[in-house]
Amino acid sequence: MFDYHVHTNHSNDCTFEMESYILPAIAKGLEGICFTDHVDIDYPGTSIQFDIDYSKYIGEVKRLKDKYNDKLEILTGIEFGMQPHILEEDNSFFQNKSFDYILGSIHAANKKELYGGDFTESKSGHLGTLDYFNDMIFCVKNYNSYNNLGHIDAIARYVSKGSFSASQYMEYIEEVLKIIINKGKGIELNTSGKRYSLQHFHPEPSIIKLYKELGGEIITLGSDSHNPNTLGYGFEEAVYILQSCGFKYNTIFRKGKPEFIKL
Repeated sequence: MFDYHVHTNHSNDCTFEMESYILPAIAKGLEGICFTDHVDIDYPGTSIQFDIDYSKYIGEVKRLKDKYNDKLEILTGIEFGMQPHILEEDNSFFQNKSFDYILGSIHAANKKELYGGDFTESKSGHLGTLDYFNDMIFCVKNYNSYNNLGHIDAIARYVSKGSFSASQYMEYIEEVLKIIINKGKGIELNTSGKRYSLQHFHPEPSIIKLYKELGGEIITLGSDSHNPNTLGYGFEEAVYILQSCGFKYNTIFRKGKPEFIKL
């Protein structure tokens, strides 16, 4: 198995060095990991900013590839925070840069931070959630520099506990999935949801099943780890969910190209 969502100290919300993940990954029997450190241009939170020193990042990955090339496959990635108003900055950022995998994620709604709950400022959680999905629809429609969409229903972490129901927003979710499929993009099964005290991974099984029914095939597994201890978290259950939803393969990316691995 490959873990395609891993953060290191190249993300400003993580303190663990890249190399600290290598031996735990090998010990857990992973075939490979993809480092997907954060880049969020014009992130609305004031306490932290998400950028990356590309040369330093690539240099560290190369060093680890050389050191562990016979023990673990190490791949380059980025988790890019998509917002409607930074479309031009997105195009500029990816010039002269190369990654095996680009995960596009929504971390803000209507220029308001999700993590601190700012997206519901002066409005209900429902209206804030609509902002989230409307931004997502715009981004998946207009962005091209991504392979998969990250944690589609991550909004469930940030509205009042237990108040989010995917069924209430399935019209929006279905539109997102149709756009992704038509553009040859995919989604991830992100196992971090249960670490946020939810009852499910991201996205919940009903969304994965709909994605499959609509013709979706491209899906990666990612732990969204910010700590080596959570590498590969919940992957056995994740495989069961994928199989239950009709998937026979999951996906890995090398040099931006999807490859299908039998479950």
